[in-house]
Amino acid sequence: MWFVEFYAPWCAHCKRLHPVWDQVGHSLSDSNLQIRVGKLDCTRFPAVANKLGIQGYPTITFFRNGHAIEYRGGREKEALVSFAKRCAAPIIETIKENQVEKVKLSARSQPSYIFFGHSSGPLFDAFNEAANAKFSVARFYTVAPSKEETNFRQRVVVLKDNVEIEFQEDIEALKDWVVRERWPTFVHATSSNLAELGASGKLVVLIVSSESQKFNTTSPVREFHKVAEDASKEMRKHSALWNRFQFAWLDGSDLASQIQMASVSEPHLFVFNYTSYEYYLSEDEPSQMTIKSIFTFLEQTAEGIDKGTIIAFGGRNLLTRMKRMIFELYWNIAQMFATQPLLSSCLFGVPIAFLSIICYSICSADFTVDRDEFYGDEALEDEEEETDTIETDDDHEKAE
Repeated sequence: MWFVEFYAPWCAHCKRLHPVWDQVGHSLSDSNLQIRVGKLDCTRFPAVANKLGIQGYPTITFFRNGHAIEYRGGREKEALVSFAKRCAAPIIETIKENQVEKVKLSARSQPSYIFFGHSSGPLFDAFNEAANAKFSVARFYTVAPSKEETNFRQRVVVLKDNVEIEFQEDIEALKDWVVRERWPTFVHATSSNLAELGASGKLVVLIVSSESQKFNTTSPVREFHKVAEDASKEMRKHSALWNRFQFAWLDGSDLASQIQMASVSEPHLFVFNYTSYEYYLSEDEPSQMTIKSIFTFLEQTAEGIDKGTIIAFGGRNLLTRMKRMIFELYWNIAQMFATQPLLSSCLFGVPIAFLSIICYSICSADFTVDRDEFYGDEALEDEEEETDTIETDDDHEKAE
C-alpha cells in the first residue's frame, strides 16, 4: 500500500505541505503498518500524472490493491495519518461484543458502523457493499453471536455522538444511509470538507461562529453556538429534518463571506446547497433565534424548495460566476492588506509607482522636432544657396 503526494515545485501549497508530509511519513513508519509514503514531482514525470488523472496540486492519493483513493480532507498531520490508517485497515473488522464499548470511544470523532449477526444474508451483503465503497471515510465492524445465543437478530447500527442509531430502512437504502450518517451531528466545516458534506445529499446548515469565542461566557457568539448545537441534537427527533439537513459550524466568517459574496459577521446562520452553490437566509436575527425558530426556518426552507417558492441566492450561472471571481479577487487583496499591510504595499505599490513614472514620462515628453535637428547643416546650406540664386536673378532683371 502506498500513500503518495503528487506535487509541482512551483506550487506554494505543495511547499507548505512538504514538512507536514515528512512528519506523516515518520508517523506511519513508527506505526509498523505496511504503508509506504512517497511523493512524485509531476513536472518531471508528466506521463505518470496524466495516466493517473492528476488535475491539481497537491493531490494526495492512497493506493490499495490497485485502487486509488483520493484524499479530500484537511492538510493536518493527524487527519492525514488517520486517513491512511483507515485505508490500510481491514475493510470489515471482526470484533467481540465486549469490544463495542471501546469502539464507541473511538467513534466520538469519526462514526463507526457495526453489523450484528452471522455474516450472511441480504443485509450483510448490503453492509459489505457499503463498506467497500466507504471504508476510507469510516470504520466498519462485525460482531458475531456466541454459540450460546440462538436468537441473535441481524441489525446494523452507527455509533456517533455517544449514541447508537439503528438502521431501520429498506435494505436497498443501506448505502445511502451510511453516506447520510457518516458525519457527527455538529461537525466543524472547512473549505476542505465542505464538498464532502454536500455530497451526503443533505443541505448544510452553516453556523458562523468563532473558536476563540466558544469559551467566552459573555460573548453572543458563544450563546448562539450553544443554541445551534442544541438544535442539531434535538433535530434527531424530527426524522424529516434529520434526513434533509446537516448542521456544521465555521470558525470565522471568511468562507461564509466567499459563499455569499458579501461581508458576513459573527454570529450568523444560513442553509447552503453545495450542489447548486445556492444559499438561503433567515429573516430572524441570530441573537434572537431559539431552537424552535431554527426548526421553523428549516421547515419553511424545505417546503419552499420542494414547491419552488423560496428565494435562493448565489448559484452557478455565468453571471454569478463572474461576480464570484471579481469578489474573490477583491477579497484576497483585502485580506493581504489586512494581514500584511507593509508587504502588500510594497508588492502593489512598487509596480504601480514604476508604471506611473513611465506614463508621466510619456505624457510630458516634448515630441516637437526642430527643423535644424531634422534636416541637418547640409540642408541649411542648400537653402541659403537657393536664396542667393534668387536674389542674383532679381538683380539681373533690375539691371536690364
